[in-house]
Amino acid sequence: MGMGPLENAASAVESAAAVEAAVAIAAGATTVGSYALLQCGEDSEYVRKAYGGYFEVFRALLAEDGERWRVFRAVRGELPTDAEAASFDGFVISGSCSDAHADEPWILALVDLIRRLLAAGKRVLGVCFGHQILCRALGGRTGRSSKGWDIGVNCIHPTAAAARLFAPLKLPVHMPVIEFHQDEVWELPPKAEVLARSDKTGVEMFRLGDLVMGVQGHPEYSKDVLMSIADRLLRRDLILDSQVEMAKASFDVRQPDRDLWKKVCRGFLKGRLPSQQQQQQVPVL
Repeated sequence: MGMGPLENAASAVESAAAVEAAVAIAAGATTVGSYALLQCGEDSEYVRKAYGGYFEVFRALLAEDGERWRVFRAVRGELPTDAEAASFDGFVISGSCSDAHADEPWILALVDLIRRLLAAGKRVLGVCFGHQILCRALGGRTGRSSKGWDIGVNCIHPTAAAARLFAPLKLPVHMPVIEFHQDEVWELPPKAEVLARSDKTGVEMFRLGDLVMGVQGHPEYSKDVLMSIADRLLRRDLILDSQVEMAKASFDVRQPDRDLWKKVCRGFLKGRLPSQQQQQQVPVL
């Protein structure tokens, strides 16, 4: 019996990734690449006016001089063909107002695309909804958090696996990041490993091989973006006044470490991190 789509994708993560990552690392940080954002939510009026849309918000975090970036509005059913996808080095999957465990047609199409991208050896970074949909596409489970909404700046704690993966960055014990979610990863895909946890969420980051990394938080957000979304949900009675006030107050306690997250996300997406094989040869001090 031949392998199914999940097994094919996992196999690609473990094999083709090693060669690709080694080549990327050898090329160095100046390598020019092509990347695409799979945007899973519509631009809010505030973000469109203040930043030009979420595509530009992500570009501010991830893009470097000389790179080619393109947006595909996945939420509208706009996805790259296999021929188009072949021209990109990596993909980023954004957050969304939708549930990663839902069966809307565009979500099912995105799940299928993710499997094809990984089978083709493409690197994929998922953020919030993107983190969860990666998990689902590769055989994990997601759903509502029993602890409810997580809104504001939260400290997540990297695991030993993250310390090995990001050894050049010397990760701190606490990594403040902006959070805005009520869903979470319930069960990781086979062979995936947790990279970070928090007091509220058991899987804040995960990876599978050298091609897949998910981040539950929003490294791309700033305080004004978060509060604009919180105010909109408050007007729709989807969250409480007290939750908005707690989110505001969280910024008085700590600030998100944007520079660190920029290095973490760029390092993964652009293949600047040690491969799994290389990590086995480097002890964590």
